[in-house]
Amino acid sequence: MVDREIVKKNRWQVVIMVAALPILALFGVYSLIYLAGLDTLLQTTNAGEFVDPPLMARDLGLSDAEGRAVDGSAAWWVWVAAEDCAAACQQSLAALGRLSERLAEDASRVRLAVVVSGPADSFESGAALDSMAAEQFRSTGEQRLADGVYIVDPPGNVVLRYPMEVGVDVVAEDLVRMLKVTRSG
Repeated sequence: MVDREIVKKNRWQVVIMVAALPILALFGVYSLIYLAGLDTLLQTTNAGEFVDPPLMARDLGLSDAEGRAVDGSAAWWVWVAAEDCAAACQQSLAALGRLSERLAEDASRVRLAVVVSGPADSFESGAALDSMAAEQFRSTGEQRLADGVYIVDPPGNVVLRYPMEVGVDVVAEDLVRMLKVTRSG
């Protein structure tokens, strides 16, 4: 015959083991990630910094050279944003003009633009802009972009920001990764 005390004791042991198993699993994962030096798996692989707080292109009050409103959607964009497009902005534009070479077959999905938030005469190099197939937008909204290079996705989210002096290889690497995982734009 079965001893009731032994059955009761075995039930408690099973309950304790079932309760302890998730705790032991979490401790094991923590040990593998942090103590074994695998915490680099939790980091992002992009070189640009995420725009925080999130920003939509339509909130910038953009207009093109003819004064038409632009919402920054329907394509992938690389924007060079500056209050006054001086030497650094011009150099960044010249470097990013070679972006289409790096993107190969995806080059038709990405457009280049200058976003100026300063006075109307702060960018006077229309010929240089035409030679790079870049567009010029003026930002008149309350929100302004800090000087730098930005990636904007097809829905119009300003996604990544880079310093003005960024190299074309850095931007191209992030763009290639994003274009690979999505077919939009």
